[in-house]
Amino acid sequence: MGRTAVIGLIVVLAALALPGLPGASAQGGRIVVYSALPDLETSLINREFTRRTGIPVEALSVAAAGTLQARIRAEKDRPRADIFVGGSADFHAPLAREGLLLAYRSPVFTEARISPTYRDPNGYWHGWYLGALAIIINTDRWEREMAPRRIPKPATWDDLARPEFRGQFIMPSPITTGGGYIFVAAQIFRLGEDRAWAFLRTLNGNVAQYTPTAPGTITLLERGEAIVGMMWAHEGIGARILRSAPLEVTVPPDTAFEIGAVSILRGGPNPAGARAYVDFLLTRVPQDINAKFGFRYPVRGDVPVPLGATPFEQLKFVRYDREWAVEHQARIRERWTREIGR
Repeated sequence: MGRTAVIGLIVVLAALALPGLPGASAQGGRIVVYSALPDLETSLINREFTRRTGIPVEALSVAAAGTLQARIRAEKDRPRADIFVGGSADFHAPLAREGLLLAYRSPVFTEARISPTYRDPNGYWHGWYLGALAIIINTDRWEREMAPRRIPKPATWDDLARPEFRGQFIMPSPITTGGGYIFVAAQIFRLGEDRAWAFLRTLNGNVAQYTPTAPGTITLLERGEAIVGMMWAHEGIGARILRSAPLEVTVPPDTAFEIGAVSILRGGPNPAGARAYVDFLLTRVPQDINAKFGFRYPVRGDVPVPLGATPFEQLKFVRYDREWAVEHQARIRERWTREIGR
């Protein structure tokens, strides 16, 4: 771990020593959290939640939000968890439509003056971090194989379909990951549906692998098993800073972003503890942890921009219709399976 990361750890540990939240009290009984976040952020956040509220946390961490979504559906008649945390709101919203989530409006959201854009209007999920899609290059392989041929680095989504990247591109699967699906939806919003599918079919000719989990894309890029990838910018930045990975991150125009969400499962064993958990995630300490160790953007304005990240308001986003993306999610994934088949 580099010097900057060590400094960040010291800051976070100092924050963890702060007094408990005003009005927080032990409510008794554990909560069970299904988390799509890495173990480090999950453990730091959960430890501090327990310290402040007296509520123990049992966490199941799975890197693919789609896998957790499927598990929640399978357990709908007898929910085993209280909280679904992490993964894009695009994974939480369908569960709300199926009646599997409990509505709640956290007072902390209003107190912190978080944009209403980052919360479900009916209170079924709250956004607590943001992530932007990016192009990520393995610079070691680029300098060895591409630079001598004077090939320009990809700077736009269209560049990824260039023939010189055949067999050298990887990205997360649109079937099992939020990042993969949001990327596909972004192409539809950018190009229109017919042109988007034409682009995706051409891009598929360059793809070495669609990884079943988002972190899998970064792992392969770090190893040099591909030269170029599409992934969350924060994953590439984190790998570069924390592990000195030879990765370069470019956020292209017409990119899309995820609203990393938390929701309460209807029928879970501890709804009071679940509401306390949602309240806690919207406070500064967990958002500081997520920014410092996950390099994701906070939704609170009083939490600094992650190290190495471009300020969120300076990025150029496609006009992303989240409601449309959720409503057509099953249809788009079915078409992906039919036309791309990977």
